[in-house]
Amino acid sequence: MTKIFNKLLLAGVSTCLLSNLAFAQETTCYKNGIEKPSLIENVALDGGICNSKLSLNDMKNSGWDVLDIKINSAQNKFNYTYLFTKSTGNQKVDNNIILKTSIDEPVTQNNKEFSIKPMGLKLGKIENNKSVIPMGNLIIGQTGIVIHIFEKDRRLIVSNAKVVSSDSNSSVVEFFEFNDLKQEAIPTSNRVAVTNDILILNYMYNSSLLIAPTLDAFQNVRENFKLNNFIHSDIFAAKLKVDHNPYPTKEDIQKFAIEQNLGTIFMVIENKVFVIDAKTFTILASYAINYENATATMPFYTRVEEIEESIFNLSYFDFFSGKKSLSYNDYYKKILGIK
Repeated sequence: MTKIFNKLLLAGVSTCLLSNLAFAQETTCYKNGIEKPSLIENVALDGGICNSKLSLNDMKNSGWDVLDIKINSAQNKFNYTYLFTKSTGNQKVDNNIILKTSIDEPVTQNNKEFSIKPMGLKLGKIENNKSVIPMGNLIIGQTGIVIHIFEKDRRLIVSNAKVVSSDSNSSVVEFFEFNDLKQEAIPTSNRVAVTNDILILNYMYNSSLLIAPTLDAFQNVRENFKLNNFIHSDIFAAKLKVDHNPYPTKEDIQKFAIEQNLGTIFMVIENKVFVIDAKTFTILASYAINYENATATMPFYTRVEEIEESIFNLSYFDFFSGKKSLSYNDYYKKILGIK
């Protein structure tokens, strides 16, 4: 059962990583017969762009990110294979929106960089459930996952991680429980993040839930953000209908996104689209967007009709009690805590 569990988690990670490579360079380098793991960072790697000239540190200094690592052992020596990725730059889309895979100017509310591409690196020392990583200008609330690699290339997601502080040179990540692929019938591991585990930031950021007021706004966002795979809002609306819940709260939206293994939530409010981390509900970025003005529908654009409230719903006590006459824009402004 444990092997099945590992394969399921690895499949999820592979989907995330491979789907984000569409607009990036990639190369594979390797080195066999390393006597000690501590030697791998400075020895010249073979194959690919490395070509027996560039080391792991040289690649990182040249702007390459480690996307995946494969380690095998034989005769008390180690064989390493690295999959590197490097952004090709900004991807132009319609209406002058740029979805950045490398940022030239800050666009987020806290002047940090936003990207949907996954970024991988090895964890260093861990103290008090936190670790300092050599990657700066990250967004507070940005998240990722931690992967532990066993012998024979078996892998396991052991933790979530979120950025809790960041400056121009480094950031601090804090670890919290990974329960995205929760399945009661499959055993889970008690492992936690440890030194040398692999941190993958922006896990599933290219898989998103889209909440928009009208069909035109919905289509406009999907057209402009072609790097993202959007789950249709009808699926979320169908769940709301089954649950007799026409007024989704922040918790409802967040729970649905996590259960569907989505990394980001896109919300169109007035003339902006907000990009939100599904796990921390942090606003990662916001972009101006134009769409045809029309009467907004509640709870959002969907072809699912008549989402009725249950007579047993204790909505009198909930966050939006007395606020159900709010317009679409005011309703979602309240959820995001913006004015």
